[in-house]
Amino acid sequence: MGWGGGGDAGGRHMTRKPDEASDVSLVERLIFGQPGITLQRFEDREIVAGSTPDFKVLRCANLVAFCEVKSPRDDWLEGQIMAVPPGQIAGGVRSDPTFNRLARHVKKAASQFNAVNAGRAVPNILVFVNHADASHAGDLIETLTGTCLTDSGERIPTVRRHISERWIGQARHQIDLYIWIDRKTSSVQYLFNDEASTPVVAGLCDLLGLDPSNIRR
Repeated sequence: MGWGGGGDAGGRHMTRKPDEASDVSLVERLIFGQPGITLQRFEDREIVAGSTPDFKVLRCANLVAFCEVKSPRDDWLEGQIMAVPPGQIAGGVRSDPTFNRLARHVKKAASQFNAVNAGRAVPNILVFVNHADASHAGDLIETLTGTCLTDSGERIPTVRRHISERWIGQARHQIDLYIWIDRKTSSVQYLFNDEASTPVVAGLCDLLGLDPSNIRR
């Protein structure tokens, strides 16, 4: 696979949940801005036991894909700050939750897609709108492949055994295209499933206005 709340010391207010409407608006503007493309939410009667993805992707009123939007964030440090009196040092040592958090999102999204698209009649697109300051697009690649790509091009196994192969396993291949949006900079990176067929990749590139020659698999 390859890439083609704040508060004050007095009230110490904290907003933990991302603004979903704002994230969706960003996704529509950055990803699905091609003419004739719309995102349509499922009607209540279509929702399958809470396991339905966020959107149908329509092109000129025809279903061409399904899309799920996840908004990963890390509120741990903010929670630590809220737990101590103003002026005291907060924080501590913990294991890196990034890969676990992303793996949970991938696993959940795969089940949501499977609920409505088990036969893979159309592609599945998973969009991450990242709110976690310490996370970046490379973390998603590492979660999916289980390896860390060094500057020299060497791939070092890191979380392959317990995350990419054991935890998410085949679930990661239920998703044809992963898209990573950095919420602060609005930068976008695309990652195609390395098992996606050439026609699927070509169709998604056409749908989203991407240059296939710039996409690494």
